[in-house]
Amino acid sequence: MCGIIGIIGEHEVSGDICNGLLSLQHRGQDAAGMTTFGGELHIIKDSGLVNTVFSKENLKKLEGNLGIGHVRYPTCGTVLKGDSQPFYTDRPTLISIAQNGNIVNYKELKEQMKNNKEIFDTRSDGELILKMLAGEVSKEKTYDADSFFNATKRIMEKLNGSYSIVGMTGKALFAFRDPYALRPLILGKKAGSYAIASETVALETTGYKVERDIQAGEMIFIDKSLQVKSRILKEAKPAHCMFEWVYFARPDSVLDKVGVYEARLNLGRELAKLWKDKGIQVDVVIPVPDTARPSAVAFAEELGLKYTEGFIKNRYIQRTFIMASQDKRDGAMKLKLNPLIKEVKGRRIALIDDSLVRGTTSRKIIQMLRDAGAKEVHFLLTCPPIRSPCFYGIDMSTKKELIAVDHSVEEIRKVINADSLTYQTMDGLKKAIGLPLCTACLDGKYPTNISEQTMACFEKQREDEKQFHWSAL
Repeated sequence: MCGIIGIIGEHEVSGDICNGLLSLQHRGQDAAGMTTFGGELHIIKDSGLVNTVFSKENLKKLEGNLGIGHVRYPTCGTVLKGDSQPFYTDRPTLISIAQNGNIVNYKELKEQMKNNKEIFDTRSDGELILKMLAGEVSKEKTYDADSFFNATKRIMEKLNGSYSIVGMTGKALFAFRDPYALRPLILGKKAGSYAIASETVALETTGYKVERDIQAGEMIFIDKSLQVKSRILKEAKPAHCMFEWVYFARPDSVLDKVGVYEARLNLGRELAKLWKDKGIQVDVVIPVPDTARPSAVAFAEELGLKYTEGFIKNRYIQRTFIMASQDKRDGAMKLKLNPLIKEVKGRRIALIDDSLVRGTTSRKIIQMLRDAGAKEVHFLLTCPPIRSPCFYGIDMSTKKELIAVDHSVEEIRKVINADSLTYQTMDGLKKAIGLPLCTACLDGKYPTNISEQTMACFEKQREDEKQFHWSAL
């Protein structure tokens, strides 16, 4: 899961791209990068947050009215500087891309290309997509929209996984989205320019009016005269990642015409329906900030309960779920949240959170409330139990990491030391979001074909990468 943005227009774009990336910082905290074109290619990328990678001085070097940007969240356990995006090539013509997603058959495709003497400099599937696209474009007679449509259609027939791409040539901005629309991608416009980004918030904060979502399997090509061409290259049934609305996207974004904030309110209302049947009395509703806050508000309103903030969040600590290792998550959690003792002490608490993956963070949060004097802690989750690994860009790629795989709800309750544990239902999740969803991490039904061999390969890769990470500390 990463954040991407591309802009083409009549003005210098680096400032707007940087601001867009700041709005997408929640989608990736490990690296940031940008390429622009103004007669020649300019590139800056490095490990770190957006405001550390870019400065007033180096933004001036990113000249041009055409560019793309990226914030990186690795789906492996390591952070390698060389894997920072965007990637670029000048063969057969200038092409630069930035990717959000994960290619399931990455190793297979990479081996095929290496057998054809292709050289890879990184472990990123973004580099793979770039090289595949460049290879197919080289078969075309020209490098116009039709050539890119034809080339991209051919690589879509080979790619298995999730991918939303923004890219550029020296003369155009382009973007395409996988046939299942697993990852979001939105087109925006303002006078004299177009922008394409992962979330509407990145468009709105830079002054762009949202035009529409890029469709499943669609490619858009915008030339320097701002002529927009589009084509559906491959059709399939959309399966949007439910985790975008549950956790990942910013609440002020609208993805595929469904507001993230509104979806989270709905998730809280669906939880309230479940809670009514339990007959458990609580004194106060508290969210785990920030993602679960709208759900907690709606839950409290539906049941006529008091809502309060039980934690103060340190705004300078990054999102813990997308940190690369458990040691980093544990260390950050101690600094990230601090309980408000007067709101907690002596009370029976309904604690609302978005999801429970490994269980370690939830246990620590519940213990914080108990240490602050909570009488009871009842834990409610807006997402159903996560029982299968994600192969499309969320960092939970082995079953060993998922507590719900081999523990019942009652066993999980004991592990996290909650007085009760309530999960969202699958029906409640689907009703709250109201779109065709990928729920593979919940029910094991993957929208693309993933073999047992591929699953085993991913699990071994994940374990190897975790070992690499620990040895590098």
